[in-house]
Amino acid sequence: MITKEFIESQRENILRKIGHLKDDISRSKKYDDLGSASEDEAKEFEEFEEKNALATDLEQELSELEAALKRIKDGTYGVCEKCKNPIEEGRLKAFPQSRFCASHK
Repeated sequence: MITKEFIESQRENILRKIGHLKDDISRSKKYDDLGSASEDEAKEFEEFEEKNALATDLEQELSELEAALKRIKDGTYGVCEKCKNPIEEGRLKAFPQSRFCASHK
């Protein structure tokens, strides 16, 4: 059984992760001006694409963590969306945004 203390600890952990993700997203979206030589532009465009892909992944994780906060507020955090059984605490510690138990991941 998941305790209120565990859920509160998870809420604090999620809020901390959200703060870090927002900082990472902000940094990944900062783009330098393109260089003057065409080889500089090609390299910088490649870096732009990598940063953009990273930002997309970070935004997805942010969305999942924000949804986890909503489940905490709604009282459904830690309950598998498929079988309605509790999600394992170890799984929630590793992936606080988990929506499914290990059997249904």
